[in-house]
Amino acid sequence: MMSVLKNFFKNILPGLFVATFFFGTVEAKDLPTITWGHDIYTMTISDEDPNVTKKRNYQLLNSGSDAENKMNQQRIADAIAAKLNEQASQLPFKIKTSMDANDVNLLNAEIDDSAGETPLALVPIVVLDFSIDKEYVVNNSSLHKYILISAVDIAFCSQDSNGALTILGNIPLHYYTNIPVTNSLDQMTEKNRSELARIYTDFTVDMIRKKLDFTKFRKSINLALKRKDVLGAIETYRVEDVRYTSGKAQTILGHNRLMQRIAGNLFTGEYAAYTGNVVYPMILAGDRYSWTLDAEKSFYITQMATTHSGEKIVRMPAQVDHKIYLDVTGIGQSEIKGKYNSNINGFRSYGLQMKSIVGGKNLEVKNFTEEEYLKDTGTPNRIIKKEDEIYGGLMIGAAIKSAAAQAGKKVKLK
Repeated sequence: MMSVLKNFFKNILPGLFVATFFFGTVEAKDLPTITWGHDIYTMTISDEDPNVTKKRNYQLLNSGSDAENKMNQQRIADAIAAKLNEQASQLPFKIKTSMDANDVNLLNAEIDDSAGETPLALVPIVVLDFSIDKEYVVNNSSLHKYILISAVDIAFCSQDSNGALTILGNIPLHYYTNIPVTNSLDQMTEKNRSELARIYTDFTVDMIRKKLDFTKFRKSINLALKRKDVLGAIETYRVEDVRYTSGKAQTILGHNRLMQRIAGNLFTGEYAAYTGNVVYPMILAGDRYSWTLDAEKSFYITQMATTHSGEKIVRMPAQVDHKIYLDVTGIGQSEIKGKYNSNINGFRSYGLQMKSIVGGKNLEVKNFTEEEYLKDTGTPNRIIKKEDEIYGGLMIGAAIKSAAAQAGKKVKLK
């Protein structure tokens, strides 16, 4: 009997699922089965990457001891499991989970050979687990602020006989937060990497609890799970590049690719949440992070580490139906004249303009902020931001606004 079960699970293909809102109640047995080993997938940075040390240093989930890393990943996995359990009656699939790698292999090898089907897997991919660290010197004391970027893709993948996974569809959960949330000086203490990893995990778990909703992506999940050909049957999107047409933006923000990657990923998460579309992980032109093209240039491929199941090969189609481009077309500042100006300080208005292109839809948004500056910067007695931080924040906001605009929505930024 066990050998029969093993063979039965070995070949699972996305079974045809008819949504309940079209044809009424569907028995659970008619739903496709997805396996999940309670794994969290993290990007593996190649040793050959010229910026390998710098890129690995960004990864908070790999920055602590083995025990700390596993605990943080376990907490994220538990939050996903809780959400799956909470929405169990509304899911367009059945889920089988196990935390034991041997059991996972058994689960991935159960279904009937005669069904001629391919195994399906739930793959939570940590796309970004970054911290942008800012230090300010106020009254000769160091203060610290951190921007945490959490981008997790809940991917639905087919699995071949060698265990390689191909992304069929995904739910991007891409968000950021400031630590501390306010500019309270007594909370702006320096934090080590272990502390930041724990705080990142707290934020990511909270994000999953509040934002992960499988029901909002029912249509795209259904289509993804029904696909017999990964290159057809569903419209797909992906951010292909984030550019600086503005020469000033190139000078101030273009010295590294970090802000482009963050803006592109935040657009990805927001646009997917608004539309329910399948938006693949971003491939930034000229800086593909860990993704590389295969020999036939049909798929982007990467290798990922998992919590329980060792190294895994993950791939996604190189071609998408709708390519997305973001472009910072202008930045600038102007003096604000008013009663608060003095020979000590002043205020400026900063602005950034971003163009977004999704298919043939071309839109522009603007984002503004006001910031204080000191005319004598010798011994600052308050937090004064540098231009790259100000424009970086405006770029993040513009990416979020752009996603809303492309989806036909309006968004108010805090």
